[in-house]
Amino acid sequence: MIKTAIAIFKGPQQTKEAVEEIQEESLANSKISVIVRSENLHQGEFREEIAHELAFYPSEINLDIFNAWLVQTPPFVVPNLGEVVVAGPMASQLMHQPLSRGLVEVLLSYGLSEIRARHYEHEVRTGHWLVLIQTTHEKINSVANTLRGYGGRDIEIWNKEIEHPLHPHG
Repeated sequence: MIKTAIAIFKGPQQTKEAVEEIQEESLANSKISVIVRSENLHQGEFREEIAHELAFYPSEINLDIFNAWLVQTPPFVVPNLGEVVVAGPMASQLMHQPLSRGLVEVLLSYGLSEIRARHYEHEVRTGHWLVLIQTTHEKINSVANTLRGYGGRDIEIWNKEIEHPLHPHG
């Protein structure tokens, strides 16, 4: 059974390190999504590297900080968030839904409750990085523990069959 782990990060360095470890350990393959408001993309010491990896037009500096682990979209506007940069499978979902729908509706499709989806939308709107990862039942707790180990917060595990989050243990 496929489950979804979701987490909030304060900035790009934590996000990058968590995702890299999950990739290195083969815990999620290509089912990793990251969303951040465009205005929050350029923060911290990794701003140039992150901007290069996630921005539509690469910066002049090519440091490959994310080792091209995600396919990203050009910046686009999402209702209630403004302009965002999205990488991973969630990018296609956000770009190909009706204009009146936003992040909440996409998160609902992963099994999140509406109240939790609105909470995560608020976190992105206020400048945080959202990471959403789909993986197998066997690997989901390892994913959640890795997210927590790199500073992720509000970590929850969801699937489409239940109407409440599972909280990781480990």
